Amino acid sequence: MSAMPLQEFDDRMRRIRSALEITDLGGLLAYGDCWRASNVSYFTSFRPLDGVGDYPTAAVLLPRHGDPELFVAEGAMGWAADVTNFAVRNIADIAGAVTAWSAQHHGAALGLAGSGFIPAVLLDRVTDALGGVRPTPTDVLAEVKAVKSEWEIDILREAARFNDIAMEVIRVALATGKTYTERELARMADAAMIDAGADGVAFLSMVQSGPRASWNLALPSDRPIQRGDLVLTDIGARYKGYSADGGRGFSYGDITDEQRSLMEASVAAVEAGMAAVRPGLSARELNRVIQEELVTRGYAEYSGEARGHGTGHGTGMDPEEEQPWISPHNPIVLTPDMVFTLKATITVPVVGGLRTERIVRVTESGSEALDQFPMLNTW
Repeated sequence: MSAMPLQEFDDRMRRIRSALEITDLGGLLAYGDCWRASNVSYFTSFRPLDGVGDYPTAAVLLPRHGDPELFVAEGAMGWAADVTNFAVRNIADIAGAVTAWSAQHHGAALGLAGSGFIPAVLLDRVTDALGGVRPTPTDVLAEVKAVKSEWEIDILREAARFNDIAMEVIRVALATGKTYTERELARMADAAMIDAGADGVAFLSMVQSGPRASWNLALPSDRPIQRGDLVLTDIGARYKGYSADGGRGFSYGDITDEQRSLMEASVAAVEAGMAAVRPGLSARELNRVIQEELVTRGYAEYSGEARGHGTGHGTGMDPEEEQPWISPHNPIVLTPDMVFTLKATITVPVVGGLRTERIVRVTESGSEALDQFPMLNTW
């Protein structure tokens, strides 16, 4: 993970504290884990670890006035202290710290970022430390994270470039006419991103083909790609603490008119969304553009996006971030330098399916695609 410039850190603290003041919160408890680390990693180059005991758990306690503290598993404190420019404490001490904060702030409300996934046992400890009052769920941090700095956008552009490299490796492999399994293509894509300079994968790469491409989400198998298949991919690179999240559909050999129409509809829906992006548009208005394109083309039955499940999501340190969630119910208004994905997935039993997913930045007048690999890929 790249060390955060001091000016970047100071600006984040200023923006969050301003938002706490506007929402009348006396402080913020930001919880993160190894899968959704951005609530913690937004403040420090530390990232919770997976696979070992309580290492996946971490939190930042940020008073509206005063210095923040990072709470991590005891065994991770050395590393955390090395990459954090404020106090690091054992997460076992978090209840005492919250009690002290409450005494100093005379009953002020404590906001909670990560309320949807904080473990019940940790939430109960914090609630007890607040005298039985639960911390207040808040979107303050999500909304601050949604608007990226120039430093963040530069990193995200590079992460998206690694995604493009992965997609090109898959395109070239299919174009050779050789037989590869889904798992082999996924491994080739992962290796290409890492060889090009990515720190790793942002999530387990998905490559699905033939009838398996009619499933919305699945890990790759040992199924060989066969002529006449559609190939669904969803791949992400991790770079300097940030994630790219992109998807493309591919055909392998001759395909039917029905399959070609499916591919074209997915691409057209995302293209329509990208053309609509501009500051001042709400997330739900943007969602409607993509959703209506899919419905108009006859895919309401075969697309979760067409049925109102959402057509994109914020992206940054986590592959999926809370804002802006591009859905029928989100009134948040797009502003310059928000970064999110726009996607259209179509899955038809027996026929197959694909996902087209682009990484988009809102500009002063429209949008910029951070990934550049073509959306329509047929041979």
